[in-house]
Amino acid sequence: MVLNGRTISFRNGPGGYDEAGLKKINALFGARWTPEEERLDLRFIEVLDYVQDQLKGGSYFLKSGYRSPGSNQSLRNRGQLAAQSSMHMEGAAGDLKLEGVEPSAVFDFVKALDCCGIGYYHGGSFHLDAGPSRYWDEKTSKTEDKTPQENEKIILQPDYDRYQPSERITLKFMRVTNYPIGIPQSVQLISLEDPKKIYELKWFSSKLNAAAGECLTLPDRPSARRMEAVLPGKGMPAGAYAVQVKFCNRYDYSKMPEEIRSRRFEIR
Repeated sequence: MVLNGRTISFRNGPGGYDEAGLKKINALFGARWTPEEERLDLRFIEVLDYVQDQLKGGSYFLKSGYRSPGSNQSLRNRGQLAAQSSMHMEGAAGDLKLEGVEPSAVFDFVKALDCCGIGYYHGGSFHLDAGPSRYWDEKTSKTEDKTPQENEKIILQPDYDRYQPSERITLKFMRVTNYPIGIPQSVQLISLEDPKKIYELKWFSSKLNAAAGECLTLPDRPSARRMEAVLPGKGMPAGAYAVQVKFCNRYDYSKMPEEIRSRRFEIR
């Protein structure tokens, strides 16, 4: 990847990552390396690299990268374009220019991929994120909306798109505007090819404490950004899957969905 005029290698062989390279990218985006929950989203880094390669662009030039919740709210208070549940706060978004490629061409390309978030305000830059597939411009962004979202747009995303049976999977709750939230200790792993095939996943984390059968409380951002479980073992059919979470405590957030399903991923 070429970012702010610097060529940065971040992969270390098939399926591996070079920590030194990832640290450099995180530093350029203003994201903290420690704690681990605040690092840039790996999916976002891969999306950036893919778009740059496919469009044969030169360097990315970064206008805005990671934002803390406080800095994001400060922008909103000043009337600037910043969403309540901005993916910038998740380390999964950037406002960028791509050398040699018109922003409108980036917008059209990413929109057609149906993979991510892309915003174009008819200026010299664009917004790109690794969130749900959606697109907008300055007339449809709705960033000026002050109505509390109350977790209306909460999502769950795995770190990777492919896993092996028995592998540990890490997922993040993103676009959370209100804490705490309550989740069950066990959630469903659903086959997207055969919905009758449902498996159980049990969370494990040193940050979560609850008696057996009780609702797990995620009290804050760090606890929600690193949810870990172990996938079922050998003999599990290969295919596309998603994790389904039915919230056991929504704390009277009127707009919060009763349940959500993660982004799809494959088990091979």
